[in-house]
Amino acid sequence: MDTLKKAGAMLAHLELFHTMLDLRSLLQLAAHMEERGDRVTLISAETVTLIGQGMTSEATLTTTKGATIQAATAYRVLQGLKGHDAPEYAVTREELSALNARAVTELEGGDALRAFADTLARVSAAPDTTAERPARGRRTPEGEAAEVPAA
Repeated sequence: MDTLKKAGAMLAHLELFHTMLDLRSLLQLAAHMEERGDRVTLISAETVTLIGQGMTSEATLTTTKGATIQAATAYRVLQGLKGHDAPEYAVTREELSALNARAVTELEGGDALRAFADTLARVSAAPDTTAERPARGRRTPEGEAAEVPAA
């Protein structure tokens, strides 16, 4: 199985990768809150509001480590983790970490991760045949003779 086919096999798992990326952004938000000394954040579809020593409200938050947290993504993920609709969610950094831990536990026991593990095992077991495959000759347009190198 060549590298491109191996990469293509991973496409079936994009939803899992996106979920993991979204959860990671909430962990980064919790770490950012701790670094700043914030106790609570309010998250709506439009803004992330950090409340602590000071108060900041932004649609896109960039942490000191360069991670970017989009309000719309954080809102959507919290909506799923909390299991109910609300115009905004208020969470402490401890609650944010606990929600993330629960989500990771659910992912670890879920079908999506098992399917990914199966795919990973399959592509890891398949040899990369690109080195074994003979080089292809260049196609020539119809009506033109292929050049034959002189011996």
